[in-house]
Amino acid sequence: MSHFAEGGLRGDLADLIASFRERLAVVEIGTAGTRIFEVRVDEVGTTYYTRRAAAKWSTLAAAGDDVHDAVLRVSQDLISADEGDPVVVVRSADGPEQEAAVRALRQWRPSAQVAEVSGAKVGDLLRELVAGAPLRQVYDLIMARERADDRRLELVGQRLFGPGAKPGEDAQVAVTCTDAGGMLLAISAWAGPLQPSELVSVDHAPFSPGRHVLRAVLERPGVVRFPGIPGLRPDTRPWADVVATLPSRLHYAPRPAHLVCAIETAGTAKEFEARCHWAGYVIDLLAERRLDPRQLQVSVVGYGTHVFGTRHADRTRPAVAVWSGSAAQARTALESLQPTAPAYPNAAQLEDVLAEVSARLLPQPVNTRTALLTIGARPPHPPRAGLDRVPPCPARYDWLALLREMEQRHDLRSAVICDSPPATASAAWHRLGSAALFQVDAVNAEELALRLGLVTPPAAVLALPFVSQNSDSQNEDLGGRH
Repeated sequence: MSHFAEGGLRGDLADLIASFRERLAVVEIGTAGTRIFEVRVDEVGTTYYTRRAAAKWSTLAAAGDDVHDAVLRVSQDLISADEGDPVVVVRSADGPEQEAAVRALRQWRPSAQVAEVSGAKVGDLLRELVAGAPLRQVYDLIMARERADDRRLELVGQRLFGPGAKPGEDAQVAVTCTDAGGMLLAISAWAGPLQPSELVSVDHAPFSPGRHVLRAVLERPGVVRFPGIPGLRPDTRPWADVVATLPSRLHYAPRPAHLVCAIETAGTAKEFEARCHWAGYVIDLLAERRLDPRQLQVSVVGYGTHVFGTRHADRTRPAVAVWSGSAAQARTALESLQPTAPAYPNAAQLEDVLAEVSARLLPQPVNTRTALLTIGARPPHPPRAGLDRVPPCPARYDWLALLREMEQRHDLRSAVICDSPPATASAAWHRLGSAALFQVDAVNAEELALRLGLVTPPAAVLALPFVSQNSDSQNEDLGGRH
């Protein structure tokens, strides 16, 4: 038998509690009888102990068995046969019953460590050692990060505490809150790189949007506190529900935009009024949805029809009511336009509008989202005479070449609101309305602005902290297992 002072037993048990694999059995053999304790670790790394059995010597021998056989039978029922699960026997008294019990335990588990410590109170010692046990797992703060290839959000773990961390240790982590409603501080526990993770806790922190530095304290395995955050409260929703609400991508403010409204003035007063109405509606929508008015420029261009059959070539140009103005200036410019009588019924000088816009867009910053909204009844003239017998543009402008050039040079998106549906699928309206094509009596302005890239779609709230790809922190990919 090995003999240890109580301090030696305390150190040996502390080492075993920090290192056992599945379970640790501690058997107390005292004056009155025996008690069996079992120490385990739960799924989030919290060490705990339970008392599996306690019996007096008289009780063990009541069935007619001697103490050796009774202790052997109980040991076989309650103590693991796996030699990888350590067993510690603490004997605090001498006598035949104690000797018989030790022999039975040695027979069942030859590798059992036996310590003779007078007056030891195993239950109290285990309670103290378990309370101060180090962390057995990795604790991460769950965060969201953009993938480098497609900017879709993925879950990653920011290391807070690793195996061996002791109660009272703290860690700091910098996070970014992206929602005015605050964010969730979710702690994940990993038992190993290939084992599934469990949640230690999920709390809601009422942060304002922006960067925050958090201090996390390991109170004990299974409990992490964030001191200094007033209003922190537990979030009791199932984790699957939280993940289901996360957006696939982070919501960004729209980039600077320039909307060019090309409005055909030729037609009846009612037709002209309907066209101006939708131009004004879209302008008002953008002014409302875009928080920074300095990031929105609006141009208004009115155009009519070419005049044919005269001695001189038609030299009329589109009327630029305002160029790169504010939303308010664009509304005023709309009111300055007046309806005109159509001089030619089958086409309008829309190709001249494209030439004018193309020339004016040349100095525009490359980061600007450029959109063309054409509202009218008649398609553009062709650059040369064709089978449709529509006369060519007097200036020989090629509307399709001009449109393609602006799409390539300025990343232009083009939409159309036309008075009546195009006659054929190959009509010019379909090409000019490649981003969106609506009839004047059935316009979805929200969808139109969205397709033009002038507004961003309503995004789900990112309830988790955000970390950028180039963060200095070492992240471990949680692989979406939560």
